[in-house]
Amino acid sequence: RLNPKINSKVEDVEITSIKDVKKGQLVRGYVKSVTPSGVFFGLSTSLLGRILFQNVSPYFVQKHSLYEKYLPEGKLLTAKVLGVNKKENHIELSLLPEDTGMPSVLPESLGLPQYGVEEEKREADVEEKREEPKVKTKRRRGNSEMTGKIPVSSQKDEAEKLYRLGKRKIKLPWRLQRPKTIPEAKPKKRKICPADENDSGIEVYYREEEEDDQEKKAAKEKSKVKKPGEAPRLQVSMGFTWDEDNAMDIPVLDQKEESSESEEEEDMQSKLKKQTKKEKELEKQKKEKELCKVEAALMDPARQPQSADDFDRLVLGSPNSSILWLQYMAFHLQATEIEKARAVAERALKTISFREEQEKLNVWVALLNLENMYGTEERLMKVFERAVQYNEPLKVFQHLCDIYASSEKYQQAEELYHTMLKRFRQEKSVWLKYASFLLKQGQAEATHRLLERALKALPTKEHVDVISRFAQLEFHSGDTEHAKALFESTLSSYPKRTDIWSIYMDIMIKHGSQKEIRDIFERVIHLSLAPKKMKFFFKRYLDYEKKFGTAESVLAVKRAALEYVETKSSLADT
Repeated sequence: RLNPKINSKVEDVEITSIKDVKKGQLVRGYVKSVTPSGVFFGLSTSLLGRILFQNVSPYFVQKHSLYEKYLPEGKLLTAKVLGVNKKENHIELSLLPEDTGMPSVLPESLGLPQYGVEEEKREADVEEKREEPKVKTKRRRGNSEMTGKIPVSSQKDEAEKLYRLGKRKIKLPWRLQRPKTIPEAKPKKRKICPADENDSGIEVYYREEEEDDQEKKAAKEKSKVKKPGEAPRLQVSMGFTWDEDNAMDIPVLDQKEESSESEEEEDMQSKLKKQTKKEKELEKQKKEKELCKVEAALMDPARQPQSADDFDRLVLGSPNSSILWLQYMAFHLQATEIEKARAVAERALKTISFREEQEKLNVWVALLNLENMYGTEERLMKVFERAVQYNEPLKVFQHLCDIYASSEKYQQAEELYHTMLKRFRQEKSVWLKYASFLLKQGQAEATHRLLERALKALPTKEHVDVISRFAQLEFHSGDTEHAKALFESTLSSYPKRTDIWSIYMDIMIKHGSQKEIRDIFERVIHLSLAPKKMKFFFKRYLDYEKKFGTAESVLAVKRAALEYVETKSSLADT
């Protein structure tokens, strides 16, 4: 966008509004929060999208805390746009691998069931619940068939037992009892037919709402048909269990106790449900508090980034800040991840605006330092050549000289300085920087020769400034006597250069004796300079005597100032 000539592909398209988002588009952003309604995904500072849990991962997750573990706030992810509602400002996203092409956010090692398998189980459970009444009736019929396989001679005795049992009115569990409001249909008798020889001879009529009308009609037609030789069947007014062994042994009180126990169990379940609701509310409150803490920590300006995601978030907010990029590189270097640090530097050079020249230069210098410490000389030279192309060459040369000097690679630094003197011979800063390097190495004679070369190469108007700067360098790191000689020769040639006098005074106050300093002040106050400049030097002389001299020396300076004023006034009168 900033440089149309570059044809490189933009990884992260800038999103400022919902108009920049299209259906089917792959976008990158950060996890904002995980709520019961889904995962909220930040596409920019002002635009959020929502990801339903079914679109987060192909695995079915019951506890949402698992999402919070693997989707921490601020995590950088790639999502696909499923839908855009511009009227309501809603964006639906997906993190599924089939949509984004990225691995699932939940690892396969967790052993979670997939959504398709879980839905099939749910459908099977629903079908089983629906088929329970039919299965029970079929079991009863099956039991009757099994128990009905007894000799014909004992059928009468069995019928009499069941008849007596029916009179006792056994109380069954409430699930097996028939509703009192529905009147019982009168049973119909039929004779035993040859095909029913294996039947027990007993038939229980029941009502079932889910049974088809066709089965009822067929049962009625069969019951109406009577064949010769068929014995009347025993009719039982109450429903009971078909298990012969348990039917006679279960007392009425035990069955009452079972019904009461079932009611107690239901009460306990309802209480547990109430408790779980309270627990859910408490969990929600805890999560909200944790989110508030995390947000407060993220908003704290003094908080230091702890992970790569933190740095990505900071860099996304301030892409032109070289300090953040350098801290990001240092974070990877602390973990000895040199390749990642290089990648961060290259990413910074692509991201920082071309208008921010100093910010880009800072990143180039950091990359030169990285290659000097951890890379080879070839890689360093390649980075140096690229830096010279994209920045001011003189600045890049000077920074590389400083890098060599700080890493004690003095030979490479000296060779680079010679190259700079040939390429930038008209630049005063190059001569001064090389002089400082030589003085730090203790090469005073080489510095004297360098001054002569500098005066020949530089224009005449720069000579006074260069000599004074060389003299200052020698005062700090070289020969003080030679530095004094340089100042004296310069002041003798240019006595009215008050700036050189001021520099000379400042240096002598730090490094010279009081006698030498007073001699310099006496020489200055007797010069024929402008009144304003003379006033400046008298004031400095007086301040010096007040600080380091005596009362007599202070009075002497005041007398000299009065004499200068009187002479000037007398000259003005004449």
